[in-house]
Amino acid sequence: MNIKELNAEWIKDKDKFRRKELGTGVQNFVKKVLESEDIFNLKEGKLSTKLENRKNEYIQEQNTRTRNRADFVIYINSEIIIPVEVEQYGNIEAGEIQLFTYQNDLEKQYGILTDGYKWRFYNNNIFREFTIDEIFSNVDNFIVFWNEYIKPENYYLSFFENKTKNPLFQKTKTLSVEENRQIFFEDITRLIKNFKNKLQLEGYVSGTNQKDKEKKAVELTYAYIIQFILYKTLVDNDFGNFANEFDDRVVRIYENLKENKYKEILGIIDGISAQISENIYKPFSKEQEYITQKILQIYRSLQNTISDVSPWLDIFIFIKKYNFSNIENEIFGYIYENYLKELYSDEKRGQYFTDPAIVNFMLHEIGYTSDVIKKKYAENSISLIDPSCGSGTFLYAAVNQIIKAFGNGNNEKSKLIETIVNENIFGLDIEEFPLYLAEMNILMRLLPLIINKKYNNPIDKKIKVFLTKDSVAEFFDTALRNTINDISVKSGQLSINFDELDLGYKSYVREEDDLEEMKRSLEEHPKISRRRFDYVIGNPPYVSYNECSKQSLLTFELIKKGKVKLNNIYGVNLHSIHSNPKKYAPKPNLYAFFIALGLALLKDNGKLCYIIPQNILTASDLDVIRYHLSKNTTIEKIVIFNSKMFINRGVKQNKIIPTSSLIFVVSKNKLPPMSNHEVEIINYKNENHSIDKTLENILHGKYIDKKKISQNILLKNVKNWNFVKQNKKFLSFYESYQKNTVDISIYYDHVTAKQFFGNKFYFDGSFNIPTKDIQTKKIDDNDYWEIPHLKSDGFRVKTEGFYPKNRKIKIAHGSQGMIMLNTEYKVIWRYVNPDKFFFIEGKNVLPRFQQFCIASNEKGEILYLLSLLNSRINLLLLKNLLKNEQEKDILIGLSIIKNFVRIPKINDRNKSIKNEIIQSTEEMLELEEKKLSDFIDFSNIMIQKFDEIKLEKDKLILIKDKNKFSLDIKGNNIQKELIKKIINEKFINENVDNITLLDLKDLPIIDYDLQKQLKDYIDDLVFALYFNVTIDKLGLDEAQNIKDKCKKNQFYDIL
Repeated sequence: MNIKELNAEWIKDKDKFRRKELGTGVQNFVKKVLESEDIFNLKEGKLSTKLENRKNEYIQEQNTRTRNRADFVIYINSEIIIPVEVEQYGNIEAGEIQLFTYQNDLEKQYGILTDGYKWRFYNNNIFREFTIDEIFSNVDNFIVFWNEYIKPENYYLSFFENKTKNPLFQKTKTLSVEENRQIFFEDITRLIKNFKNKLQLEGYVSGTNQKDKEKKAVELTYAYIIQFILYKTLVDNDFGNFANEFDDRVVRIYENLKENKYKEILGIIDGISAQISENIYKPFSKEQEYITQKILQIYRSLQNTISDVSPWLDIFIFIKKYNFSNIENEIFGYIYENYLKELYSDEKRGQYFTDPAIVNFMLHEIGYTSDVIKKKYAENSISLIDPSCGSGTFLYAAVNQIIKAFGNGNNEKSKLIETIVNENIFGLDIEEFPLYLAEMNILMRLLPLIINKKYNNPIDKKIKVFLTKDSVAEFFDTALRNTINDISVKSGQLSINFDELDLGYKSYVREEDDLEEMKRSLEEHPKISRRRFDYVIGNPPYVSYNECSKQSLLTFELIKKGKVKLNNIYGVNLHSIHSNPKKYAPKPNLYAFFIALGLALLKDNGKLCYIIPQNILTASDLDVIRYHLSKNTTIEKIVIFNSKMFINRGVKQNKIIPTSSLIFVVSKNKLPPMSNHEVEIINYKNENHSIDKTLENILHGKYIDKKKISQNILLKNVKNWNFVKQNKKFLSFYESYQKNTVDISIYYDHVTAKQFFGNKFYFDGSFNIPTKDIQTKKIDDNDYWEIPHLKSDGFRVKTEGFYPKNRKIKIAHGSQGMIMLNTEYKVIWRYVNPDKFFFIEGKNVLPRFQQFCIASNEKGEILYLLSLLNSRINLLLLKNLLKNEQEKDILIGLSIIKNFVRIPKINDRNKSIKNEIIQSTEEMLELEEKKLSDFIDFSNIMIQKFDEIKLEKDKLILIKDKNKFSLDIKGNNIQKELIKKIINEKFINENVDNITLLDLKDLPIIDYDLQKQLKDYIDDLVFALYFNVTIDKLGLDEAQNIKDKCKKNQFYDIL
């Protein structure tokens, strides 16, 4: 179409274009404009064309990197690629964010946004706008613009030019970081990548391997670019003369670009860090020394070309594109998470950014608020440390509260706040770059106190964040165990002298003098009282013991060397509870070590608040932490919520991370907790709420189950605290369950078992055998073990295969050996997600890997244990005590059975119920032994295979080559109907042919309805034993009466 034809179509259809975008709407009109020889003169390209061969063409509806579909993508050539976003006429503003997304997806700065009438041509966030009338009426003027627009050399020049002096672009859309976070983080991620790659930074850093070099190059790039964000924050928030000075820099860059003095541009940009150091933070220039040295090496290799300085120009364009006014600290947390994601995507670091809403909630819970700080400052009681501070989100929030407490804008208060922060806010981490961000975080919050119209008060002293090899090990050379609380609990290694803490180099975030001062302030000396810490707060790393050992974390290396003992980590025994020593080597998670460290860092009357995983409630190796907290601290509060708290935290960080979802607050008081102290428990009930909504509701008492539990109850139940998540009725149920029962040790303690039951019971593990050696059938005259298959509708174990007895069997560590195999009867179950417990009879059964058994020659008691374990009561208890939302599997090993399953007390009054349970369980199991050969006599049948079978009345008809054999079905009417039903389901309805005689003989005839009825009856009998329900008459015909009596008990409906 020519211009005249296009104009006519516009006039005719523009009202329709307000309603319709696709099909015959605006998009179709835009396509005709792009193809018009009078205007763009582009042709429609083919998807199959290679990028390097594309020239002056467009693709319609093209997918971008994030699977967004750009309306059009224009290819001037392989380098100049322009996404086009089309909106309905009159709705152009709606497409701006989408266009920026396409720019990021295609990693291009150009873009066209149009509603058919207005046409905006973008370079990053600056644009020139034409109307369709302007294009039609003065097409020559537009074509001059278009040809300039697509020239590569105009890209930088147009961005820095003065918009008031006949520029190529006339408008700038400055983007607020707060309102455009996703685009901002995609932009900065691309900027980092391009800067690093363009300068080939890996060649300028040292490292033992390519991965280390890559990591350091990314860190160097991030750290270098952070200063520009800080600088632009000063500009956009109108601090001092930074805004005017920024405008001057832009003018000078433009002038040098015009005159091709590209190398001069580096000098203009280079003065930024010196300016920040002079006016804001004195230590800044020293920290930038390492970065500057590396960048200077690159300077010297540059030539006077636009491509050489383009990485720096890209940074300047980036900060010029965004408005950083009123920016929150969260930006550094997001940058940190993206940094972690890029560097540690294949490592298990246990590090995650903590949302500011959670941080502020935790500070509120420990009372670190402005009003409390103001009161406690006079007592020198506001010192706070985060021993795994990352990018300093907790530290920033604490500084914010201090400023709220003391800040009123005058110079004197400003200096006071800087002093308070310097003396009371501390952080440690194992990575340099996050600590650099933590400094910037705190610095950002202090900016209004450092520089304003009335004064300029730059910070002289280093912000107290320290790099460490290992936060836990960092204080092993410090006499920490010295508070009254420590002395009263009679546990405490003092200091260990070693030099392993030395980093091997001087870090700009490990000021040794400051670190030494902090450590000494933790000690009690004859004439100097301990000064720190009053608060310990954080989100400690969540890393398994084995992973810590694999990563050679210092504490774990010291444990290997015997220099540090697991039973004394700052006075906390992380190996065993003294009254119940473990017979194996426990492996507590890293965050348990941080709890021990946190308690040691506290002064008397100090408070600790961590956000950690919910497996603190259930993990068997963390019983030591549960014991220490309930025995030696005052647990004030436990808050439990869902684990979707760490989602959408950064670029493409949209998966749920199974991590911290429990907050606890404890006080380290001078004396042990009062015997009547109650712990406040809060369970949040709505898992679909956002972080902010969740925490707001908790503070206002909405959607919560709130209760108080005696700390003594927690102390008595250190094996598992998952019951605290349950409602009050379940807690009463659990308490009653414990009162009416005895420990299951009456079975596994051989002396007791022999006394009460006349036999020994073996609680034992499985045997390891090569899976490849398991045979589906016996193939020779050797003796074989039967391998159990633990998946069945019933309760008897079926055979999965056979293992020759002359082959090697590996006995698991801690096992009692082959003795278990010499017993006749066994209860057996799967370790991972068992849905039930099974019964085995015979001495030829070999439990394989991750199968556990209770074995004995006393059949009655084994049947009794089978019924108890399979009862609704114990299955419910195991599920509620072991399941937490962060772990998909329930693992039931021998220790779980020993620790949590209890046995009803038996006396003369209820002994008959126990006997009835045993008898009914045997009847239930016998139902699974019946086969078709028990009801039909096949003895006169010699033929081994049949073409077809039929049922005629009470007869089974076997058909072979048109010959029929009629066999009577024996049994009562109920049995006959059951047999017919099973034969129909198994063979006739499925049209099975080539039916073997063996298949027919061995067909199980199990009355599952009767089995279910018996199981329900047994469960009610078990309930009666556990909760002392009096039963006068027994028998299956009394089942309904027994159930009615059980229902009268307050706990029956829980099941």
